[in-house]
Amino acid sequence: MSTEVCLCMGITLEEIMDAIKNGACDLETLKERTDAGMGCGMCVSPEDDPNGEREIHLTEILEQAKKEGLCK
Repeated sequence: MSTEVCLCMGITLEEIMDAIKNGACDLETLKERTDAGMGCGMCVSPEDDPNGEREIHLTEILEQAKKEGLCK
């Protein structure tokens, strides 16, 4: 079972990674293609999640994907 990144929209880490592998290498494109971050927004970045309620955030996933060479 994949980690649910966006609780509001039910978007999993697997869905986020699929979008990134298909070219969604910036935050706006990732949000558009997956709907992640379109609800409460706490999954977007740690700054949007002041109480640390989300396990991982879109900005962190994108940063890691770039380090791994998934985004050029």
